Amino acid sequence: MEQTGGEKFAEFGRRATNGRRTERVRGFGRRDKLGERRDMGKARLKVVRRQAARAFAQDLSRGMNAKRDGRVLSFGEAEIAYNVSAESGALSNGYGLSSTVISSEYERIFFYSAYDETEKKNREMYLAYNGTDGGIYGGEGVPYTWTRVRGVTFASAPVGVQYRLAGEDVFLLCGREGMAVVHASLSAVTVPNAPDITSLTMHNERMFATVGGRRNAVWFSDDLDPTNWNPDPEEGGFVELEGEGGRLNRVVSFGGYVYVFRDYGIARISALGAQSDFSVSGLFVSSGRIYADTVAVCGDRILFLAEDGLYAFDGVSTGRIARHLDGLLAGGNPIGCYSAGKYYLSACSRESVDGRNDMLWVVDPRTKEVTVCKGIYVTGFSPVTKAAGEMLLARADGLSRIGVVKRCGHVFGVQLHKEWRSGMTDLGRPDARKIIREIYIDTKYACTVTVRTERGGKRFSFLGKDEVQKRRVNLIGTKVQLCIETDGDMGVARPTVLFSSL
Repeated sequence: MEQTGGEKFAEFGRRATNGRRTERVRGFGRRDKLGERRDMGKARLKVVRRQAARAFAQDLSRGMNAKRDGRVLSFGEAEIAYNVSAESGALSNGYGLSSTVISSEYERIFFYSAYDETEKKNREMYLAYNGTDGGIYGGEGVPYTWTRVRGVTFASAPVGVQYRLAGEDVFLLCGREGMAVVHASLSAVTVPNAPDITSLTMHNERMFATVGGRRNAVWFSDDLDPTNWNPDPEEGGFVELEGEGGRLNRVVSFGGYVYVFRDYGIARISALGAQSDFSVSGLFVSSGRIYADTVAVCGDRILFLAEDGLYAFDGVSTGRIARHLDGLLAGGNPIGCYSAGKYYLSACSRESVDGRNDMLWVVDPRTKEVTVCKGIYVTGFSPVTKAAGEMLLARADGLSRIGVVKRCGHVFGVQLHKEWRSGMTDLGRPDARKIIREIYIDTKYACTVTVRTERGGKRFSFLGKDEVQKRRVNLIGTKVQLCIETDGDMGVARPTVLFSSL
């Protein structure tokens, strides 16, 4: 008899396999009487879950390391960090120049305080050297009220110091033309027998100076009278320094001694009491030439730049600092200055094509932290110390005005390009290929972030927000690099990379 469809299906469901009856069960297979599960040939899919890891730069204050290969830097170190400050551990604006109303014709500006006996108060006075006509201009208040000091002209910017002479606060200006004593009334008296002074310092009521010409002697004035340079056992005189240290270029008073910076060394003069008790000793011999215009007393130490790098001198020993920035600078005409707890160094970078000072370093002498700025062409510093506080004036190429050095990130309103770039790091797993899945950025201002591996890169834009922002990356590589850039303000903290190992 012919079977119906239902009977045929039932018959199909009952079969003998190796002498055993099997039953249909729900699922992908069958179960026999013994309870054994049998596959129907369809395999289960297995999902492999890769564990994610995070690399984040909790503290960026290590700044830039231009000496080590970028492949061996940790994730929080930068192979490039220009025009950004990382002193706080986050990235913020580096230094720049804020405009003033002072014309850049004034190559050097001096500030001093003169006590007015009539009004019984201190007068805050300015003196400025005008490089156009060689004149000295001065006065109180704003520059357009300054008047010229008659009878005083210098061929190049003089050096100067405030001194109380015969009960009056005066300012002593010195150069190749000799010395000029400038009174608060802006009248001046010249001292024709003063030597050709190139640098000076006041020490134990005498002026000590290096001079032009045969530069192997330190000259000193009479005791209590820096206008008397007559060589005499009871008046002024000079100390000759022989040896292979080269010319005498700079003198500073520090720690109870006069230190003399030569082309290739440092000497110390003990100048207490009478001339006959003066003594000289050599302290340091440099393998590279010392740049005299970078020597500056910075609290309890002296900082200076030599051909082989930046040094700190404590009066006894000399040690290198900022070694991680070796190789960035290339000679030129560097200048240095100390103001408000920081050492400022303007110098020529190795990338400069015209030999100008295109790089500004700001060094904290205590912590040795350095902020590197590029694209600021400072040719002269003028520190100003007022009762209201300190500020540093700077003259720069191409600008019509004198600027104030600030952590503003711009030059007269034109923003400097800011860039922080990590090394090409393997994130501690050199043996593993990785998927760079996501990046997280906490930024106060708009910026762009480029993520690179050895196989390619992607660029992302971020807006300034109070919350952490995320971007999906999906790049494959064994190494990764972050580059954070902006032409505006910078304010980035804790950049983070989420990755998985393959």
